[in-house]
Amino acid sequence: MKIIFADDMPEMRSAMLASLKEIEGDFGPFEILEPAKDGNELIQLVENNPDVDLVLTDLRMPHLDGLSALVYLIANKKCNKIVMVSSESIATVNKVEKGALDIEIEEKMTLLDKIAHRVIDEERVEGKINSILTGCEKLSLDPISIAEYYGATGYMRKPISGRKLSHLFDNLSTNKHFISIGLV
Repeated sequence: MKIIFADDMPEMRSAMLASLKEIEGDFGPFEILEPAKDGNELIQLVENNPDVDLVLTDLRMPHLDGLSALVYLIANKKCNKIVMVSSESIATVNKVEKGALDIEIEEKMTLLDKIAHRVIDEERVEGKINSILTGCEKLSLDPISIAEYYGATGYMRKPISGRKLSHLFDNLSTNKHFISIGLV
């Protein structure tokens, strides 16, 4: 199984690598590619490795967030198994941003889809929101639900451990629905 993961924090990349190596005997062999430090690097790695089996990506990263990378990769059919990894929880994602738009969910999703089209087309528009994660925050949308909406395979809450990864890999082969590990 060819795996690519992305996280902007070196200690998280080290923890992911150690945890993958810990479970490789049960679920491998793994070919673990060099990790990415942001969404742009992740997209490049996936484009350079079109036969990648699994992408694990942090939600919050500089330059291009994990949600925006997810939208780009899914839309361009670069990988079909992408799991978001973050320290976000129900408590942190449900905070309503001060001054958030008070509009119906359908309108919010329409606005978010417009942002998604800019991400997919790699179009940056000055003065407009060009990030899915920023869009979620401005519209008071749960980024984990949005990851599921845009086709993520699942979500795993940090800290990463061999136990959590084992649970993820157990579910990857049998579960046809969004996999959620550690979201409480």
